[in-house]
Amino acid sequence: MALTTNPIMGIEWINLHSLITWSYNSNMLSSVIESLNNNQNKQQVLVKNDVFYVDLRTSESALIRKSQVEESPIVSIKISNLRQYMVILFKEHPFEIWDLKSFSLIKKISRKSPIITILEWCPHDFNKKLDLKTNAESSDVAKAQSSDNEKHENQSKIDQKENLVCIDDSGLMYSFCVESNYIKNGSIVLPEDGELMNVTSIDLKNDFIVFGDSDGNLSRWNFIIRNLRTVSNQRGSEIKKIKFAPGKDNMLLLVQYTDTIQIYHMNNLDLFSEFRLKVKILDSNWCSSDRLFIQFGDFSVKVYDVNFNVNFDYGQLMAPNLFNLNQKETNLFKLKTLVFDRLYQNKLNDLSQEFNSSELIKILSERFKNSSHNLIDQFAYTSAIINMNGFETKFWTQVCYLTDDNKDSNERKFRKTLGYSSFVIDSSEFISKEIEMLNLYREKIENQQLNSLLRDFILANQLDSAFNLLMDSDPINENYTNNLIKACLMASVKNSDENSNAKTSIKLVATNLIANGMIYDGVELLCLIGLVFDACRYLQDNNEWEKAAWLARMRLSEIEQQEILKRWSEYLISNTINRKESAIFLLLSCKAYWKVLEILTDTNYIQLTFLFFHHLICNKIIEIGENIKFDQEKNFAEQISNQIELIENSLHQAIAKKIVNNFLEFRKLLDF
Repeated sequence: MALTTNPIMGIEWINLHSLITWSYNSNMLSSVIESLNNNQNKQQVLVKNDVFYVDLRTSESALIRKSQVEESPIVSIKISNLRQYMVILFKEHPFEIWDLKSFSLIKKISRKSPIITILEWCPHDFNKKLDLKTNAESSDVAKAQSSDNEKHENQSKIDQKENLVCIDDSGLMYSFCVESNYIKNGSIVLPEDGELMNVTSIDLKNDFIVFGDSDGNLSRWNFIIRNLRTVSNQRGSEIKKIKFAPGKDNMLLLVQYTDTIQIYHMNNLDLFSEFRLKVKILDSNWCSSDRLFIQFGDFSVKVYDVNFNVNFDYGQLMAPNLFNLNQKETNLFKLKTLVFDRLYQNKLNDLSQEFNSSELIKILSERFKNSSHNLIDQFAYTSAIINMNGFETKFWTQVCYLTDDNKDSNERKFRKTLGYSSFVIDSSEFISKEIEMLNLYREKIENQQLNSLLRDFILANQLDSAFNLLMDSDPINENYTNNLIKACLMASVKNSDENSNAKTSIKLVATNLIANGMIYDGVELLCLIGLVFDACRYLQDNNEWEKAAWLARMRLSEIEQQEILKRWSEYLISNTINRKESAIFLLLSCKAYWKVLEILTDTNYIQLTFLFFHHLICNKIIEIGENIKFDQEKNFAEQISNQIELIENSLHQAIAKKIVNNFLEFRKLLDF
């Protein structure tokens, strides 16, 4: 998807399917990057920053912050652990705090305030400890609050307070507490000013705040007993990054230097393991509680265990030496097009005579020496390795998955993970996966997420799980009575007759709720009485396209699912939305191949469209007419061009004619 014409400078994940990204105008890009990388550079560079929200499920994006005037470039964006707030850090300006629910600005720190260089949000359990400590100190004050503040208290239960720790450009440390639209000094006791200098990274867990500095010192501050301890095993080497391993009681800490990775056990501040090498380390992080990945200066990525035994080697992601860019032909688009053309003609080895790209030929030949790789499989792999266009890689991978008859093969399961779309997989597999995830969330759910999980259980027709979740409600919960009443309603509906008058009344109530803006309350009632298709249509009418598709996959028949997905695709290709690529993947999942071809003819994917058309015809996936014959030894484009008039369906005939004509002009333009 195209967000902006400016370079993307960074991303920050909100959850598994959405993220925040930022960019700024590239007029002085080299000066900006030099300024960001050199803390000693006092030259002030001003840019126009843009911050975007992106939903990867629907390909929807929104510009949530746009600079009207030039300002200091954004250094980073930090998302809070409960995904309620985000902080935008600038190079030369004080930071901003935003509400992630409404994408509204909560607080813009005064320009008179010091510049924050390092900031980290406190983990959720860290916030709980601070709350317990604060409540114990102020219990008498809490009891004296009047009933006039009940509305504010209810809002506080929804918007939980979160704490953050930050360090300014003078080395002074601060803690803040953010709650709803209020910001105040935090409850975290930090080391005295001057105890820690030149801090470059920070992380928090349990009772500890850990600091790394530019001299290679690693310091652990226990904010409960107010004790500071420092070790240095790499004196003189700047600590680039520190990160605690995931897991409540897992106290392993990753420490990254320029060419060394260390793992410490922070309970005793002991060195657990160390990994030194001559290659520069670009980045590192935890994959799981006992696995970490490292990205090296040669663009390779490797996964290690905590003892630094290699678990997986992803090789060179960018393949910088794959092509000889000193040769006369440096047009990678033409190279990619030629590779696909030779794969299509089964003449891959001819490339060595046309391009000085022996490394590419070697990689592709080694990959495809096994005859089990069909042509579409080769297209998917080639588009990924040349890395010209993410859409093409995703497209061929999804086609591979849909046309693979061996549903239990490991390759098919692997393609599913690359297909990026849960709507492609079989309904039974989709339902099984989603129910498994719902049960997993149930074990880890926070109170503020209870309503969302309960709604999904009801929509998925997992009424027993929903009933148990309601019955387990805490009596001090403000919705306790409503939850028990809802449990009674579910039990009565479940045991009532299919054509009872009660269901007619429930439908009336549901439509009234939806009409008055309470969409999900009404949709839940419709699902309880079995009107799932109506519920999907109501969700779509209220712009809840993703949830409608999810519900259709969970509850509807194959024909009804396709009707819901096709309606979504029509919305995506409308002139107001114009998201044809997203619509193509939805239609692929419905196996509406002629509609996919029709949309592709209006895009710039001319070669892809023709190759896909050829694949569909040769494998008899689509029908074009009994009188049309093909000779595998002759040119397909010329044969279909001479027989287009024999295609029985007039719409299909027009689509085929446009595909072939576009492809012939395309080859002529590139002088193939």
